[in-house]
Amino acid sequence: MKAVPWCIPFLMACGGAPYQQVVKDPSGRVRAEVTRMGGRKEGPVRFFNYDGSLLTTGVYANDSRHGAWTTIDPTGDTLSIVNYHYGRKDGLQGYWAPNGQLLRLERFKQGEPHGPLYRFFSDGTPRQITWYDHGIPDGDYVEWYKTDSTSIAITVGEFTKGKRSGKWTRIYGNGRVNSQGRYADGIKVGIWRTWDPQGHLLRTVDHGPP
Repeated sequence: MKAVPWCIPFLMACGGAPYQQVVKDPSGRVRAEVTRMGGRKEGPVRFFNYDGSLLTTGVYANDSRHGAWTTIDPTGDTLSIVNYHYGRKDGLQGYWAPNGQLLRLERFKQGEPHGPLYRFFSDGTPRQITWYDHGIPDGDYVEWYKTDSTSIAITVGEFTKGKRSGKWTRIYGNGRVNSQGRYADGIKVGIWRTWDPQGHLLRTVDHGPP
């Protein structure tokens, strides 16, 4: 699709005083209202959908996203709240489905994931838990997989400084163990075993010492 430059008329510009910039698409629909000062984005901003309904609100500070930015759906329900500190994600971040169900909750520090990440399926059941340390997975890890409408498989393990470590286990939707073994520095080590859904041992593989 060919990109068409947006028309950007200025409502007013008075020296270093704040003024509002209105951004329109080629059809003349208002898509954004941005507060500017001295050539920089500085102050409240609003983004709009094609039908004119409000989409996102936030604040710029020194040309960077700052503070809480909120996105809503056409009915006014919150879809996301993303916190920034001068252009970088910082603090708690939340994302919701249109039905209000929390889908993702995570914490950032200076632009990197730091702390727990929680993800959920649209019905509210858990989907993933991962711990981060300055952008690197470090700590417990659990992920759920919907194999059908009634079964949820699970993988459980841990990371150490971004690499898989310790015992990792994958479990079938019926609760039986699928596979199990150990990692050292991101590499499979020792005995790994795999079972079928009925619990019968299928194979054993020795990956050797670390």
